[in-house]
Amino acid sequence: MFRPAGNGKRKIIVKYRKALPTDLESIKKLLELYELPASDCKEHIGNFIVAFNEQGVVGVGGYESCGNIGLLRSVAVAQTELGKGIANKIFSLLRENAIETGIETLYLLTSTASMYFEKLGFVVCNRDNVPTPIRLTKQFRELCPSSATVMVLNLCG
Repeated sequence: MFRPAGNGKRKIIVKYRKALPTDLESIKKLLELYELPASDCKEHIGNFIVAFNEQGVVGVGGYESCGNIGLLRSVAVAQTELGKGIANKIFSLLRENAIETGIETLYLLTSTASMYFEKLGFVVCNRDNVPTPIRLTKQFRELCPSSATVMVLNLCG
């Protein structure tokens, strides 16, 4: 009798690409599942990466450009896809894109994921030391709580 190799389950392939305006609703839904800021994603959609499979968008991340510095936006992965390295791949692609566009330093705000971002090389910094262009972003001023941890990563070194 013939039996197929493996467990009979088809492997679902995850692909990555720059986000398109048509991805906006899927991006917002995924971010909102984790109660992450999503209201101003449209303004920065060109700096977002999506992970997707045959079921749709399963991961997202982006950054907001402020000259040679950037603000890493929320990175989120669908719960069904956690633990598969999707967030790390999204961050790797975001980092490459940021460097290619001349960004030398990335900042982020987090209330729950500082340990994850430390593993990526980010370090905690004092809110008072954040450059003015980052402080003027909507995410810094309005969307994230003032209690959020601020972290920074030098992309040049």
